[in-house]
Amino acid sequence: MPSPTKPDNAASQPSSRKDTITTILMMVAALVAIAGFAVLFSLWWRSGVTDPYEILRVAAQEFVAGRPIVAGELAETVRFAGEVEVDPNQESEDIVPEDAPPIDDPNSPDLNAGEPNSQPDEVAEDPQQEWMRLRDFLIAAGKLSRALAEDDFRERRRMLIDAIKPLETARQTGFPMGRQTEGHRMLGEALYELGRYPDAADALTVAIGRDPTLRRTLLPKIAESQFRTGGPALVSSLATIEDHLRDPSLEIRQVWADQLIRIRTLIGLKRHGEAIDAVNRLLEQPPTADTSRRGEEADYRDELHLQRAIVEVQKVIDGYGLGQVNAPEDRDPTKDRARAAAELADPIEMLGELQREAAPRTSSLARLWLARSHLAAGAIDDGLEGLTAVRQQRPFNSESTLAGIEELELLASQGRGVEVLQTTRYMMREIGDPNGFDSDAISFDEFSRRLVAAIEELRRKGDFANAIDTARSLPPVIDQAEALMQEGIGYRDWADATLSAGTDINGETARSASGLSRSRYRAAGDAFAEAAQLKFDTNQYVPTQWLAIEAYQQGRHFRRSIRLLEPYLRYEDRRRLPRGLVAYGRALLAEGDEENAIRAAEACIVEYPRDPLRYDARLLAAQAHAERHEIDQASIYLVDNLRDGELTPQSPAWRDSLIMLGELQFEQAYQNQLIAQRGDDADRNERMLANQPILHEAIRHLEEAVERYGLSSTLNAAYLAARGHMMAAQWPRIEAESPEMLEAAKRSLRAQADQEVQVALESFSRLRETLLAREEEVKLPRLEDAMLRNSSIAEAEALRQMNRWEDAATAYRTVELRYTNEPTALEAILGRSACAKDLGRNREADLLVKQAAIVLSRIPSEWDDRFAETTRFDRPGWEKYLTWMNDRLGAGAT
Repeated sequence: MPSPTKPDNAASQPSSRKDTITTILMMVAALVAIAGFAVLFSLWWRSGVTDPYEILRVAAQEFVAGRPIVAGELAETVRFAGEVEVDPNQESEDIVPEDAPPIDDPNSPDLNAGEPNSQPDEVAEDPQQEWMRLRDFLIAAGKLSRALAEDDFRERRRMLIDAIKPLETARQTGFPMGRQTEGHRMLGEALYELGRYPDAADALTVAIGRDPTLRRTLLPKIAESQFRTGGPALVSSLATIEDHLRDPSLEIRQVWADQLIRIRTLIGLKRHGEAIDAVNRLLEQPPTADTSRRGEEADYRDELHLQRAIVEVQKVIDGYGLGQVNAPEDRDPTKDRARAAAELADPIEMLGELQREAAPRTSSLARLWLARSHLAAGAIDDGLEGLTAVRQQRPFNSESTLAGIEELELLASQGRGVEVLQTTRYMMREIGDPNGFDSDAISFDEFSRRLVAAIEELRRKGDFANAIDTARSLPPVIDQAEALMQEGIGYRDWADATLSAGTDINGETARSASGLSRSRYRAAGDAFAEAAQLKFDTNQYVPTQWLAIEAYQQGRHFRRSIRLLEPYLRYEDRRRLPRGLVAYGRALLAEGDEENAIRAAEACIVEYPRDPLRYDARLLAAQAHAERHEIDQASIYLVDNLRDGELTPQSPAWRDSLIMLGELQFEQAYQNQLIAQRGDDADRNERMLANQPILHEAIRHLEEAVERYGLSSTLNAAYLAARGHMMAAQWPRIEAESPEMLEAAKRSLRAQADQEVQVALESFSRLRETLLAREEEVKLPRLEDAMLRNSSIAEAEALRQMNRWEDAATAYRTVELRYTNEPTALEAILGRSACAKDLGRNREADLLVKQAAIVLSRIPSEWDDRFAETTRFDRPGWEKYLTWMNDRLGAGAT
């Protein structure tokens, strides 16, 4: 779409002979002027003038005389005594000598020339600072003039970027007295050329506010900037351009440009009826009488035809969607496409004619809208082919970029990741770097946003590999840090998807999926960490560093996360430090540094007593103390969590604290019981009696967890509670054997022991049935398989302790059959042998011992490393034990 300030040179008609002569004469005059100034400049330079204020006076005179490039070059030579580099956002101090002459010295040039509406209060507050402002302003003016005179697009854009820096610095520190209007105007024009349209509109509006005589010149640019900004700014754009059109003194060429802006703005506001009426009215106007403008008028009419076609296509897109890309879900796509194709017949014909016969820029836009028409009509392949053709046209320009980004979005929506990658690489190669980006059809910010959105769409489609490769291909056009962020997000989402796909309905993750996800989390951490380093001097450094830390911890790469956490804890805002301290402690604990892990957790608990993460910190401290076998200290933290009035049983932290407290107490009771069994009778009884309260407390907490959260999510707690009941039955049985006890007390103790065993039996039975039911749905993980095995044997053992020997023998037989030719079968066979002896069937018991020796010989060698894990002996130990038992049988021992 042509811009009133960016004429399409390719579309202009050949110059007449008169114009050629005029151009030659102007060039000769320019050369003479340049040569004259060169002589003048040479004489001045040889004169030995070194006073910075005198140089600036000469530079200011050159600027007023209309030679800003020369003025800028002179200003760049100025350095004041004692000058230092300062931050433009800070106040400068004594960077100019105190004896600097006032800027309004009578010998100074008229700096207010050309500033008809200067405000009377614009007085230099500090002469020293004002000289600095003048110098910076003149340098910026020279750079901008050089940039606007540059023909090479890339070099021009690079020079504009270089010119805008001193202009923005000058705006922050203040333009020199008498040049505020000129400064805002130049800044607005530079921003406009760079495609920073919202900022350009603001700066140009300020310039008009200071000098209303600039309205005629700048209003079209403001309207164009507002139009390209889009959104609510479209209303302002329409008002601005209609205000400009009310000027009766506009020449026809400016009226044409204004009308096109107005029509495009009406289309942007979706006021399609008004846009069509305006186009028809303008097309009905008779041709201009000025024959020298016939070529421009033809281009103008082609543009009007293009806008009318665009309105028709846009109406169809708004009504039916863009083919399969965004078609309404509640509509019949077949009927919609047929109706859309019928309504698009005339616009497609017009667009086809324009792409063949119009000026190059209008032709490119016609080809782009023709592709959109095919998409709206449901011809996805034709539309995609059209977008590709526009993208590949030469020279590569703003329309190519716009077509390319639409092609990327379409390919991404169809999940065609390989083509997205290839198209992205092509575009990045053509653009080259940010200096090569033509923002005439699409701004760089919008281009970047839509490019990232296309990569995100690939991730949603599950094509993580191509999404990551596409992100890697973005530099140097897109900032390296942003590309690394997209790469990190891709790896992180890929790891999440890998974990989700590898996790069964019971929440168990396959080992292969776990390993693969860890490697992808680590790759995400690498990308985020590198991006954080590139953002070190921005406010995005700390959040990006945290993303890297999280990724490394999810990937179990705790050592690397520690290296990142140490600087993170120095720079992070205090309100977010608790999460860093907990992560730091978790990483230290994983690396075996329990002492420093405890310190990090305690820092969170003590320094942030009201932060919700104190619960996680207590859990972490408890885990660290448990690793050091400091059960009492660990229990204190867990009890604090359970008794904290703000933490409810529905909280994961409360649940984990309850389960962990029960497990720690069980472990403490188990170790106490082992120690007791190694002592003499008196010491054993005393220790076991003292251990009973600890054991019952552990059982209470474990059973509370099972009751609150269900057996399926607390299998280990249920298993430990059942084992706890079996252990709790030992002391009453031993105490009941004491000869000093009365018979009534003995009966009471035996009943107590039987009750504990009965509860254990029921618990083991429920646990076994739950695990068997789960096994029918999925393969049990190793831990649950071991729990099933142990529960089955423990159930049989409980039956035997209750003197239900037949039932116990049957339970052992079930275990033997399930684990045939596995080490567990040996325990089951010997259990059956013991039951047979209890029943007085000694011959059967002896035969079972011999059978055990035969089964041992049949167990494959690949089970050798599982003997000690699943039974009381390793293979050599079993061989010795069974040989000894069979020898006893041979010797007649019973």
